[in-house]
Amino acid sequence: MNKKVILITGGSQGLGRAIAENFAKGHHVVVLSNDITSLEDTIKKLNCAGYFCDIKNADQVQYTINDIIKIFKRIDILINNAGVWTSGDLEENTYEDIYRTISVNTIGTMFMTKAVLPYMKRQGYGKILNINSINGVEFKKKRSVYVASKWALTGFSKALRADLEKHDIQIMDLHPSLIKTTLFKHAGKTRDMEHAINVEDVVRVVGFMLSFEGTFMPESLVLKDIHYE
Repeated sequence: MNKKVILITGGSQGLGRAIAENFAKGHHVVVLSNDITSLEDTIKKLNCAGYFCDIKNADQVQYTINDIIKIFKRIDILINNAGVWTSGDLEENTYEDIYRTISVNTIGTMFMTKAVLPYMKRQGYGKILNINSINGVEFKKKRSVYVASKWALTGFSKALRADLEKHDIQIMDLHPSLIKTTLFKHAGKTRDMEHAINVEDVVRVVGFMLSFEGTFMPESLVLKDIHYE
């Protein structure tokens, strides 16, 4: 098997960790996280590489990517998975909530992508999968900041895809609806998870999207539970 170097942000918990576990047996997986406890646990249990990295911090991002290249010589796949949740009317959101949501969901993805792209261009190959959200193509009430962060990411992916047409670098988006993870718990919110998508199903879709080679690629997929409204 041709082992790939797969970099996953938010890779020590929830969906990111499940994706890491799926690829760790056959590839060189590197997980990034800003939670040192879960990061150390993931590294130990999955026997993979990992870095403490705040993707909102450009210097940390660049240092981390440079070190990964120094060790592994390449990055074949970047999965931008890290994200945070914010809900409520705009005037209820604190300035800190707004800044953090846009910084993690949008700017963090841009920082990671910017840092990785020069190496992918140099090696003549790369795949970047942005784990977006159904709220990156649709919207609901009382989540304007979160929707803004995800719609911006959708536009970023579309524009970047056009910019990279001359390079063998694929940009893909996955837009899942509600997933059974701890995303809302970390935000101090409670959600009814009865009809949420199982993490294992999302992992299978991620594997499907990344399995394609050549000119035909599933550039953007919406993954929606039949009960989603």
